[in-house]
Amino acid sequence: MKNLNRKKSNGLPIYFGEFRDKALEKEFYNAEIKKNINYVKFILLLVGIAYFLFIIPDYFLITDVNAFMAILFNRSVILGLLVILYFKVKRSSEYFSLIYWFTAYEIIISLSFISIANHYTAPDFLIQAFGVMLIILVIFLINNRWRYSIFAALFVSIGYFVFAAFCFTDVPFSQFSAAIVHILIVIVLSSISSYSINYYKRIQYLNTIELLNRAENDSLTGIYNKAKFNKEYARLADSAQQKNADLSVVMFDIDNFKGINDQYGHLVGDAVLIALADIVRKNLQQSDIFARWGGEEFVLIFPNMHLQQAIEITERLRKYIADHIFEKIGQVTCSFGVAVFEKDEDLNKVLQRADERLYLAKNAGKNKVM
Repeated sequence: MKNLNRKKSNGLPIYFGEFRDKALEKEFYNAEIKKNINYVKFILLLVGIAYFLFIIPDYFLITDVNAFMAILFNRSVILGLLVILYFKVKRSSEYFSLIYWFTAYEIIISLSFISIANHYTAPDFLIQAFGVMLIILVIFLINNRWRYSIFAALFVSIGYFVFAAFCFTDVPFSQFSAAIVHILIVIVLSSISSYSINYYKRIQYLNTIELLNRAENDSLTGIYNKAKFNKEYARLADSAQQKNADLSVVMFDIDNFKGINDQYGHLVGDAVLIALADIVRKNLQQSDIFARWGGEEFVLIFPNMHLQQAIEITERLRKYIADHIFEKIGQVTCSFGVAVFEKDEDLNKVLQRADERLYLAKNAGKNKVM
């Protein structure tokens, strides 16, 4: 049975720009990439084409044919790899693994950049440092984990300065120090901006989940409400009609619930409703739909299940409830009415039959399935 309720971890639910709950973080990332899939693909192609087009200034700056061919091969490989990643993103249904692909590509492009700089006979230190800044900005444009983006940015920066320390022997210390400071500023500012965006997006995601819960779930029991049940029935009934499949609907309520409220109070009555919902929910399949119809009345949908199967499962639920000892009041029973979907039938007609059978169960002595 589907359930959208979320339990927040102790303290802040977000830590280092990510949800503490790993399952929630994975769910968020998949939703975020799915929402921005066109943006991600566009950035990948843009980076690949722009990186390759730098071969034009290379053509005029590189006089050595072998060095130029090596750079051309280098840029072509990066373009090819980014095209491959483009199609992988396009065809993926599980996006969370892309985190590792993005990080690996960022490292590969960083190494490629340093390798190309090594082929220049007289590379300009400051221009190359500006190129590092551009790579850092692109790294933070990609939807990657915040910590991984910082790692990739530091990797390209440290890698470049180690390379420069050995290859740029005539660079004044003041320029070298200034480049380090400016690149660090770019990393810090990009990290702060990225963290703020990541935090805001996750807060918005939590708020969206909360709004969705309120719109679709009963506030007391946490199961679906009537509106969500109606929506799910329409979807499942349409599917059952197209596939000529079975669909069973159950309506049930708590026997003598008014007496429980009158004798023990509404707070105890609410506790009974919550406990009963938990009992039923724990004994349903993921595909089953369970909702509170109102007051002490509940409804169930069993997809791809014919009437006799539905009756057998409902009978087991009846026994689970009847055997349970509820706090303060002891045993509670329920009466059930079961109906099966017929072709072109709307929810009202199915529920009317289930409701009629529910009252037959009441009249037959209660604690029965009809």
